[in-house]
This record gives sequence, C-alpha cells and structure tokens, in this order.
Amino acid sequence: MRKLWIESEQDFKLQDYISKALQINPLITQILINRGVRTIEGVKDFLTASLDELYSPFLLPDMKEAVERIGLAIKSGERILIYGDYDVDGVTATALLYLFFKEIGYEVSYYIPNRLKDGYGLKEDAICRIKEQGVDLIITADCGTTSHSAVKKARDLGIDIIITDHHEPPQILPEAYAMINPNRIGSAYPFNGLAGVGVALKLAQGILLEGVKGSRDQGVGSLASLDPMLYKYLDLVALGTVADVSLLTGENRKLVKEGLKLLSKAERKGISALKLVSNLDGSDITVGTIGFTLAPRINAAGRLDEANIGVMLLTTASEDEAMKYAKILDGKNRERQIIEDKILNEAMKRIDSDIDIKHAKAIVLSSDKWHQGVIGIIASKIVDRYYRPTILISVNENGIGKGSARSIPNFHLYQGLSECQSYLEAFGGHKYAAGLTIKKENIDSFSEKINDVVASNLKDEDFIPRLYIDAELDVKELNFNLLKEIERLEPFGVGNPEPVFAISDAEVLYPKIVGSNHLKFRLRQGNAGADAIGFNMGGFVDRLNDEKVDVAVTPKLNEWQGTLAVQMKIKDIKFPGN
Repeated sequence: MRKLWIESEQDFKLQDYISKALQINPLITQILINRGVRTIEGVKDFLTASLDELYSPFLLPDMKEAVERIGLAIKSGERILIYGDYDVDGVTATALLYLFFKEIGYEVSYYIPNRLKDGYGLKEDAICRIKEQGVDLIITADCGTTSHSAVKKARDLGIDIIITDHHEPPQILPEAYAMINPNRIGSAYPFNGLAGVGVALKLAQGILLEGVKGSRDQGVGSLASLDPMLYKYLDLVALGTVADVSLLTGENRKLVKEGLKLLSKAERKGISALKLVSNLDGSDITVGTIGFTLAPRINAAGRLDEANIGVMLLTTASEDEAMKYAKILDGKNRERQIIEDKILNEAMKRIDSDIDIKHAKAIVLSSDKWHQGVIGIIASKIVDRYYRPTILISVNENGIGKGSARSIPNFHLYQGLSECQSYLEAFGGHKYAAGLTIKKENIDSFSEKINDVVASNLKDEDFIPRLYIDAELDVKELNFNLLKEIERLEPFGVGNPEPVFAISDAEVLYPKIVGSNHLKFRLRQGNAGADAIGFNMGGFVDRLNDEKVDVAVTPKLNEWQGTLAVQMKIKDIKFPGN
C-alpha cells in the first residue's frame, strides 16, 4: 500500500541550543523535538527516565477517598475482591493488586469474568455471586468505567466499589464509592496515558503513602518517588502497558523501561516459565517480544477459555505450577492461531468480493460462525491491510452480536461509536479500540451509519497510511556512536516510535529475497554503504534496477556471530516518478 511521507520540520535553532547545552547529537535532539520534547529539562527527564520523579497518585481523582476506604476495610477485617478484565492489561493489574495486598499482610480474592459467558466489565450476575461470598469491597482492575447497572446492583447489595480504570468515561459516571481514572473530566493528573495496570500501581503507591505500610506521608506534593517495595511489580506494569498498546511517553516510558529489565531477568516464576515455552529463555525482552510473543499467550486463555490462568501464572511462587500454567497458555495460543487464520481468510474473501474498498470508509462484517474471542486481533490485521476503521461482529444463537472495533490514527473510534449509539445496545473503549453489543437486525443500519460518520470526519488523504520522517540522513552519518545514542531513546512504541530517516538518491546493490518474502540489499550513497532489510517487502525486488531510489529506514545495530554491524530496517521505498 502506498504511503504518504510526512517530513518533520527541522528546528535548527532549538536543535543547536539543546544539543550544545546537553552535549548530545543534534539528530537525537531533533528526534525528541519531533516527539514534543522541546526543553532542556524535558530532554533530561526523557533521557534519565527517573522513577524518583513520578506524579503523586493523589493527583488522580478519588485516590484519597479510595485509599481511606481500603484502609478502613483492612482495619475492620472486611473481605476485599479484585475484579479484573480478561485481557493482558486486566490480568496484570489484577495480579499486581493481589500480590501487593498479600505483601502488606492482607489476603484478598480475585475474579476474572469469562469473555464469552460474562462479557466485558462488571456484570450484575457476577455481583450477585460475589455477594454470596461475603465480599464487602470490590476493587476493579482495568474495567468498570461504564458499568452503571452493575455498580448500582452492588450498592443495593451493600457492596462498595472502587473503580480503577483508564478507558474513556461516559458523561454520566457510575455511582461508585470512588473512580480512579486519569481520563475523567477535570482530572488533575498530568498524564492521561496510563494503562489499567499503571492505574493499579498508582493505587498501591497511594496506599503506601497513606500509611498502610507505616508511612504517614499524605502524598500531597506534585511528585512522588516509587517505593522500592513496588519496583518488583514493574515487570507486570511493562507487560500490561505494552500489550494494551498504551503510550510509551511520560510516566509509561519510565515504568516500561525499568519493567523490561525485570522481564529480561525473569525472576518471577511465571515470567521465567512463559519465556521458556516461548523460546525466549535467556533473551532480553523488548516491546516487540511482549507484543508478538508473550502477550498473545496470556491473552489466549481469556480469548478462548478462562483468563484466570494468566493471573495464576503471574502470582504463583511454584516453578512446577508456573510451568504447568505456561504450557496451558502456550497450547491455547496455538489453538487461537488456527481459529484466527480461518476467520481471517474468510473475512478477506468477503471484503474482496462484497465491499467496494475504494469507496467504503469503514468495514463492518458479521457472522454467526466467528469466535468472539479472536475477532479483535483479526480486526487489527484488516486495518493494517485496508487502512479503514474495522468492526467485526460475532452473532450468537439469540441474535445478539458482540463486536470488536479497531481504528486508524485520524478517527476517534469511541467518539464515532457515540454517534451510532441508537443502533447499539452497549459500547465502550477508546480512540483506537472498542467493543460493542448490537442486535443482529441493526447491523446493516449501523454499518451505513458508521460509514457516514467516518466519511464526515475524514478526508481522502486520511485513508492513506502516513510515514513520519524524522530527518534526512546520509549513509556516511551512520556509525556506532549515533546508534548507541538512538538506543537511549528506547523503549519505542506508541507516542515514541522508532526514528525513521529518509536517505535520498541512493543506489541499490545485490537485491534479493531471503527467508519468507523479506527483501535484502546493500544501499550505497557515494562511497558509503550499509546493509538493508525489508520484512515482507519481497514484492519490491522486481522494481529495483539501476535507477536510484529514496528509502525510509530505521537504522539498527545488528549482531551476528559476535560481530556488530550497522543494518537499516526498510520502512518504505520511493521510486523515480512516485
């Protein structure tokens, strides 16, 4: 698919000022300017990523009320239950809170809903079952923001609910005892990108600051350092934050950067076992290995069966139990892949035969044969291929459809669904991902409406993938020192993407296809050259001839048999006349 190159405006004056003040490469400074980091203090904070300068949890709405209520529950010996979501973010948030309470000497229980039987969020039936267990206080993890009826049911039954979540809140909030959500209207919290597990960490931090551990620091300042006791949980925070495709800027970047170190060490029994069954034993964990290897295995149980296996994996202290749960998750993941491939092939055939993709602004497909647990993954793959907001719906025997939606950068999915809510039974989510419930007879009308909403909010160029170029670069500038400085900007992800540079008017030497349709060649510019590889770009090989091309690349240090070399990861190629 053709990409629109967007070249960042170079601020040479600011670049020079910051680079000289901090003695860093001007190219590194420009990358940070492109990410919105435009001050000396901001650059220092970004590069140091210190855990001593996190925002106080008491800046979050209702934090004070929540920790006081939890303190009362602990003193009174009340029964506390953690109610988590079934995805990786919810599973890690649940595991974190469960382990934290255990560590401060208070036993709590947890409940993870079944995706197929219970659906997303708090449910009245589950609340009734929980009441029978004698629970007095429920703390949610990564859910509850839109659960009006379930919260009311809990109140009627005498159960207090503290919601910890990060999803887009509705205009009218559920009447919970407290709702800790950085995205609430009027929130004073400076960073709204926390994942659900990040909010759970903040609750634990607030409890410690409030005095459950013995400290009477009320946390009223704007900054608070991370208690050493909480550091051990950053592997869970990194896992959930990356899996939820949350921003890797601000606090998230600090937490994930440290969490990746813990994941690489794998001192937690469950992480060690998961790495072993994933063929990652002894390997450093990156954002990529979380997204493509670890997270799908934890997610697989929640998609096909019971997500509490993931919590059991992450909370066990037994190596034997950890390996048993890891093997179950690995098997579920293989099962998930088979189901997913079958549905994806069917969906693609239907798009190619039934949808005029040149004129369609959104893709809506439904079936009574699709597994509800995997359609979100498939929707993401369809977005990648066709670059349209996509909603896939699994319809049950009662004519009720459960849908998963994914979007493109310029279309806010939650707001778009809000304009279609007359056709929906329920919906929730955020800018890029959402879930919905719809009656079968409303699907066609909903499809027409969402297409109209997308068309009215986007221009034609919004349906062309954009490739943001950080700066022009000559091949001769590529060296170990530059790449080491680029590594200081990691971890890369949403909000802090890998740097992309444009290399213009370059020769392509020895192009060939390697592996499974990967393009490999040597790029030469003047007397300087470097190896380049483009994953799944083998289709370009026949177009490469003696003409010079422009190439968008991300440079990397590649280690092969103990030798380090510069290698460029190809993002796109512009041919003469493009």
